[in-house]
Amino acid sequence: MGLRLQLLLVGIALLAVSSTCVRIGFSDEHQTSTKLQTSAAGAVGARQEPANAIRELDSDDQDDAKGMDSEGMTDVSFLLLGARVRGDTPEGDDAFCHKNRYRKRTLKVVKEMPFVGLFPELQRTRRFEGSGITYAKGSYWVVFDSLRSLGQIDLRFSFRGPENHLVGPVGDESQFEGISYDDESDTFFVLRESFEHDEHGLVPLTEQLKLSEDGNTYTVLEKCIVRFQLQDVNKGFESLYVFTRDGKRQMLGMCESNHCKTILGPDPPGLQRGHGRLVWAEYQGADPTDEHDECRWNVKRVIKLPEDAFLLDYSAINFRGMFGEDVAVTSQEDAAVWIGKFDWTAMEFVHAEGADTSGPYGQIYHFPRTADCWKMYCNVEGVAWLDAERLVFASDKSKRIQDHRCMDRDQSVHIMALP
Repeated sequence: MGLRLQLLLVGIALLAVSSTCVRIGFSDEHQTSTKLQTSAAGAVGARQEPANAIRELDSDDQDDAKGMDSEGMTDVSFLLLGARVRGDTPEGDDAFCHKNRYRKRTLKVVKEMPFVGLFPELQRTRRFEGSGITYAKGSYWVVFDSLRSLGQIDLRFSFRGPENHLVGPVGDESQFEGISYDDESDTFFVLRESFEHDEHGLVPLTEQLKLSEDGNTYTVLEKCIVRFQLQDVNKGFESLYVFTRDGKRQMLGMCESNHCKTILGPDPPGLQRGHGRLVWAEYQGADPTDEHDECRWNVKRVIKLPEDAFLLDYSAINFRGMFGEDVAVTSQEDAAVWIGKFDWTAMEFVHAEGADTSGPYGQIYHFPRTADCWKMYCNVEGVAWLDAERLVFASDKSKRIQDHRCMDRDQSVHIMALP
């Protein structure tokens, strides 16, 4: 009995030791696994949002009213960051494209197509330097500074759509930079950026176009200068919006450069961000009794854009609906669009109803970038509203001095949604 008892006690002791070893081994394995998970989470965290991203989003939404996110960054400071980031370093990629604000301020592509794919008949041309777009008569209408034809595009934006047409002869380069439709006269107004007038020097010029009954061509009814002196032949009016009020035809012309001034020379005023200008002018017909008199647009006032539209250039402007308060202003150089409000009674930009009047007037949204955070929408020159959440853009041909990535989206129409 004594020997059996001793053997039993030894067995119990060995079993206890084995159990302890198993527990210790599991504990060590669990700790090692935890350390690996923590290490992996830290490595991934350099490229992903933190675990409390949802709470930060909520915080950012609240801070939007003040124009500042949880990182203390405003739309303007983020715009300037994007202007510096070119995508050539991982650090720059992280600094801009991997920020939460990029997700909240980047437009979403809905559909896009090169102009060369839209029209069934190309009239022996392959250059479609889109420079302006507007909605009228159930279609979108585009002007090209490389053609005198107007592009009519149906609402499906389909490949070689049967309702898509080039209206009018291709002709020589038109230098058209904007287009607007006037319902009162059932005519289109197209804008030439600058024109050398014998008496008034370098000024913008409009042409009034009347479509033929079959809609295949148009007639030029009138050409009128805008009595506004320009400083640069290539930095004049870039967009126009024509409207009739109180029986008088009027227009808003968007200057391409800041202050409507030159971009040449030392410290040029045209490159001083946040000084966009909109010229309000009224039409005056020619005196029929004076054969030397000409029609003209007389300037009523120069309207300042809010400073938070802190753009390097201004390539297009459009309002959602006739006398609509929603306004969009695009920048070609910044690959961005500023969305704000406009008061047609006061003829000035205003804060949204109920917004903090000490904050920004609008918000800046960015066109999507490549996977490496390079700009690819480099030549947006036209904008129109599809509805309250979506906009339509037109792009010019990329320039030789631009990065090759700009070619991918040039000479195209783009439908995008606000984030």
